[in-house]
Amino acid sequence: MTPLADARELLRSNFGFSDFLPGQAEVMEAILAGRDVIAIMPTGSGKSLLYQLPAAAAEGGLVLVCSPLIALMRDQLRTLSDSGVGAVALHSMQADEEAAASIDAVVSGRARLLYAAPERLAQEGTQNLLRSIRIRLFAIDEAHCVSHWGHEFRPDYRALGEIAWKFGAPPMLAVTATAGPRTRDDIARTLFSRPPQIFQHSFARPNLALDFAQKRAGLRQIVDFARKGLGKGRGKESGIIYCNSRNKTDALARELSRLGFDAPTYHAGLDAHTRAASQDAFFMREGAVMVATIAFGMGVDKPDVRFIVHADLPTSVEGYYQEIGRAGRDGAPARALTLFSPAELALRWRVPEAADDSQAAAGDYARRQAMARLAAAPGCRFQRLLREFGEESAPCGRCDHCRGGPLAWPRRLSSLALGWRAALASGFAAGGVVVEEGEAEISAAAPAPLAEPTLNDQESPLTVAEARLLRALEAERLVIARRRGIAPRAVASEQTLRALALEKPGSADDPRLREIADAAALLRVIGDSD
Repeated sequence: MTPLADARELLRSNFGFSDFLPGQAEVMEAILAGRDVIAIMPTGSGKSLLYQLPAAAAEGGLVLVCSPLIALMRDQLRTLSDSGVGAVALHSMQADEEAAASIDAVVSGRARLLYAAPERLAQEGTQNLLRSIRIRLFAIDEAHCVSHWGHEFRPDYRALGEIAWKFGAPPMLAVTATAGPRTRDDIARTLFSRPPQIFQHSFARPNLALDFAQKRAGLRQIVDFARKGLGKGRGKESGIIYCNSRNKTDALARELSRLGFDAPTYHAGLDAHTRAASQDAFFMREGAVMVATIAFGMGVDKPDVRFIVHADLPTSVEGYYQEIGRAGRDGAPARALTLFSPAELALRWRVPEAADDSQAAAGDYARRQAMARLAAAPGCRFQRLLREFGEESAPCGRCDHCRGGPLAWPRRLSSLALGWRAALASGFAAGGVVVEEGEAEISAAAPAPLAEPTLNDQESPLTVAEARLLRALEAERLVIARRRGIAPRAVASEQTLRALALEKPGSADDPRLREIADAAALLRVIGDSD
């Protein structure tokens, strides 16, 4: 039998699956051949099996898994308990006796798979222990944590490539559900000493419907969404509600419990026992609605989660994608609702002072701005989301902007207008609200007043310098409008100002300036910026 055929047999006998999920087999074949691999696969596509199955197949040696969260290790150890794979963990929350038992299992060879936190792998004692053991595969889970451009950057991940060398440079596997092109390149450059084979699967989730809405006072939006049943699951759906603060998490959980919801809570401010009890309740009780910060959920696999609510706007598209991906992992229909305020959008567009000279700050700003673009997108939500990951697609047909056919265009126009207002309120438009080519389907249903003069392709993001020039042009436009007693848009549209910031025409004779009410004044601003 071939290694892949043997792996299929183990898949059935040890893990209870009849066959690989789409995309798993080709990655597994590369891993079993000893090649270095990056696997970028959506949530629910079976990434953890890519290192668990080789551990079951190993006749000698250890599969080492770097995992960023203790809760994630705990969850995966629970799922492996019936698989026959000897698996242990090393992390900071263990009692001395438990850590000693894990070390003994590794040294004796009883453990074929070891989970360890990156901080633990950085310790000299752990490195000395693992140098004496043949590591068959070194797997990096949640590999986006290595990158400044990823949404959950962990400094200790940056050292994992050097640590691999200390272990004899074993074959490496990096897995993540959320890596755009920049993050993917950073993973390859930072972790691997050899060119890895990259497998990137589609980020599309055909069973997931996305909705965005402005926040209204009270809990009605969240309660109505949580109570909206899907088929036979009505009233017994599990879900997750994410909040951006611990206080809001606690308050919302109390209110939902008062209204009759089974609403455990989870955030980093709770003690370890309370967090563990909440997580167990969510897994064991039908219809539980976890109210949590983003501290909950990485790697957690509960197949029957039917909805995700973001009570606040997420800080990044990558984080948002990973969080909504916890719904519908069984393939059945699932929903995601994101609530936001114009103030949250404005904050996403504001350029931080450190963005000029700090890579981490620039990466953080880029992530926040991308999330604002998604919230204000006038076209298909999933099409916009996939574009952030470098993937083109047709409209999804399920999101709030796709549903309703021609009747959807007022909602789309409202989203576009809201985005521009929020961008201007932040001090500049930063290229955030742009009707891209892939979103042009709204124009057929939109009324003629939507059409505005465009001077160039609008898809390119602005640099920090161009964004500052755009802010100066908007200020000058306001001065001209007040002097003439006309609306600012009658001087020049937002898209026209953005084009000026990108192109910087040198004279009023440029044919692209014919429709600007006072081109000379705006050209002076451009000249002063050079």
